[in-house]
Amino acid sequence: MMDDEVRARAGISRTLANCAQAGDARKADAYAACFTEHGVLQLEEAIYGREAIRQWMAAPSVIPQTQDRPAGFISHHLTTCRIELTGEVTATVRTYWLVTSPAGIDHNGYYDDRFHKEGDEWRIEHRRPRTLWVAENSLLRG
Repeated sequence: MMDDEVRARAGISRTLANCAQAGDARKADAYAACFTEHGVLQLEEAIYGREAIRQWMAAPSVIPQTQDRPAGFISHHLTTCRIELTGEVTATVRTYWLVTSPAGIDHNGYYDDRFHKEGDEWRIEHRRPRTLWVAENSLLRG
């Protein structure tokens, strides 16, 4: 493995960690900084552009807060990650995740990401999260 490839993989891994931690903490600026200027977060309805992604993260959480359980928190734990460098400044990445909450293991899935290097930073150009499983007592079920 060449030094450039090692640095690229480390940069992508750093962005993945920063994005997960910023999202869990609802730090909108830090979360949006993980995306390119024209990045896309492909949820049910796509969110286009870093500023729109920042505004989405700054809005109240889509996770419902219930009165019959402890306050909701979400902790994303990134697991297996496959990074394929597709060019000097591009990569495709699939990262599996597991989420914990007051319910315990809450839900899991993966991210399909396209990354683009801007200057010295690897940022997400397009993210498509997929949920594979949701616990019966998940916060997502409200």
